[in-house]
Amino acid sequence: MLIDVSGSMRQTDPRNLRAPAVQLFNELIPAGAIAGVWLFAEQTEVLAPPGAVDDEWRKRLRGRLNRIHSRGLFTDIEGAIRTATADWSQKPAEGERHLILLTDGLTDVSKNPEDSAASRQRILTEQIERLKGMSAKVHAIGLSDQIDEQLMRLLAVQTGGWMEKAETADALQRLFLRVLEQSAPPTTVPIKGNRFEIDNQVRELTVLAFRPEGGQSQLTTPDGERIRADQLLPGVRWRAEAGYDLITIANPKPGQWRIRGVEDPDNRVVIITDLDIETGPLPSAIAQGEGPRAETWLTDHKQPIQRLDLLQVVQAKVQLSPDPAQQQPGATPGQSSTPDTTAAATPAAPPPASEQPLPLDAASARFAADLRTAGLAPGVYRLDFVIDGGTFQRQISRHLKIRGAPLQASYESQLPTDTQPQAAILVKLSADPDAVEPASLFGYLIARGPEGFNEVIEIPKDKRFPLTVKIPIQQPGDYQISGQFIGRALAGEPIQIQPEAGNLHLDFKAPKTTKAGVQGSAEPFSWLWFFVYLLAGNALLGSALGLTWWLMGRARKVHVGSAMV
Repeated sequence: MLIDVSGSMRQTDPRNLRAPAVQLFNELIPAGAIAGVWLFAEQTEVLAPPGAVDDEWRKRLRGRLNRIHSRGLFTDIEGAIRTATADWSQKPAEGERHLILLTDGLTDVSKNPEDSAASRQRILTEQIERLKGMSAKVHAIGLSDQIDEQLMRLLAVQTGGWMEKAETADALQRLFLRVLEQSAPPTTVPIKGNRFEIDNQVRELTVLAFRPEGGQSQLTTPDGERIRADQLLPGVRWRAEAGYDLITIANPKPGQWRIRGVEDPDNRVVIITDLDIETGPLPSAIAQGEGPRAETWLTDHKQPIQRLDLLQVVQAKVQLSPDPAQQQPGATPGQSSTPDTTAAATPAAPPPASEQPLPLDAASARFAADLRTAGLAPGVYRLDFVIDGGTFQRQISRHLKIRGAPLQASYESQLPTDTQPQAAILVKLSADPDAVEPASLFGYLIARGPEGFNEVIEIPKDKRFPLTVKIPIQQPGDYQISGQFIGRALAGEPIQIQPEAGNLHLDFKAPKTTKAGVQGSAEPFSWLWFFVYLLAGNALLGSALGLTWWLMGRARKVHVGSAMV
């Protein structure tokens, strides 16, 4: 794990919430994992040397969290990656290899911009190839709008890792939880309605309970006893951090426990037990409709359980649900908040949850099936692998992105109301930043309808996506909307995109206007030469690519209403 301590963190993380985020990681990372933590700015400093995670490793890191600062002069990402991976061989001996990078800025190695540009180029060429050769997945967390998002995404996408962007430092804890579940997922038990079951195989549990500022968490034991920060029972450790509580209980009583506080989808109950759960490798992202292999199994003292008589009475399943973090405004393409100009429109519904049983494969003594994703909308999903033995439950959570087209369009009709008498078509455009640079996209939409209705809507460059386009309509009838866009793929090559066309029927009482009033009083003009350029390769000084779009007929422009997510 690499933590940025450059001076800009004074603005992006003024309360130093990196420390409680690393503390959350420290408490929940599974024992036995090999982990190390570094701080970096103009130089790289070891915070916790690489080693097997145990009580002593956690204690060492816990005691050094106050060394996380914001006094560095530069942001040498290349040097930090090189230092942290210096002792990595070409192939990991066993397990998976992950690199977690948290930064709030750009590659910045000296006062000379040419030095920084050369360092960035080496990351994109030499370092990415080296990381891929070592089977290392990079999980990038960007804090602020000033990050080099293209660089961060390329590091993650090219290595099969994960990219998260925090709008504020307050989101860091939840992002660290998701990245932990992508790299070294801890064993948990399911939480339903703030209740969870603990069996007699559990030696220790740790409750992660998120709470609003000023809120308080409580636990109720199976015997009805209350546990609070100021009312602890023997064997209970309570750590209150900014935004969450961590409650660790040794030798917890078997039975049903309850969290008293805010019901939060990111709450977790992490357990230590000899009867454990493991999962097979899973990609971070798949294409829509693709079905990767989902596999899970039970272990006893870290060894896979092979007894079929036991496994045949155990049930396993995987549940896909929309990632809670991605349902917040500004998180996921296609799930945008409704802009002021279209406030009467209904927000897009989240993708449906899906539960799939995992049958036992007697030959491997594992529970496995191809993941069914047909019908699931593009977006980010949380995958909960659950093994239920009747008297015990084990769970591991992962995260999966289902990719759609680089640019997706959805269409809604807005009928006249007393408060908004103008009918309209709402076109919502969502760009996948892992496939295309949203700021490079530009193009047009064409809407055609009854009585010669023909509207051309220009979408200029540098619009923020998701984007909502509102097309006013005067006459009821059938409408067709299509579009053409050009931009740059994440790696820099030109890309031409034709979003899926839309067909809508609007049924309403037309206002009493003249035909000229229906089409508007704008002077007719011909849309004709529309010159565009694209930059190819890695340099912005590449050659421009010219393209001519010829649009026949009479048309007028309508304004674009947009929402920034």
